[in-house]
Amino acid sequence: MKIFYDGRCPLCVAEMKKLHQFDHHKKIMLIDLHDENFATHYPHIDKCKALRILHAQSDDGQIFLGLDATYQAWKIVGKHRWLKVLRIRPIRWIADGCYWLFARNRMRLSHLLLPNRCQNQRCDLND
Repeated sequence: MKIFYDGRCPLCVAEMKKLHQFDHHKKIMLIDLHDENFATHYPHIDKCKALRILHAQSDDGQIFLGLDATYQAWKIVGKHRWLKVLRIRPIRWIADGCYWLFARNRMRLSHLLLPNRCQNQRCDLND
């Protein structure tokens, strides 16, 4: 699975780091949307749209968005059980609304919750 994430968002990078730690079988490829070769390698992914909502692509080409992308990624590493609840209707609708609110405000939340991270324009998964 490929996950297209915002490498300038400290909270996003923190989640990708945690996901990477659990990916013992190397089944997930993390793709920074700000990588200079992004558009060349992934022309089928709209960068502006992917910066608004998390995108993931399964090995068979299926695209997952938002919490569906999060659920699929954590499922691959075997840490998804608690996320199942967020995909059940009507909880799903509420959770998706909360996700949209978070996604729109992730940079402000990052600065509040992780004020010393990513002082430059880019975060590093190896930090």
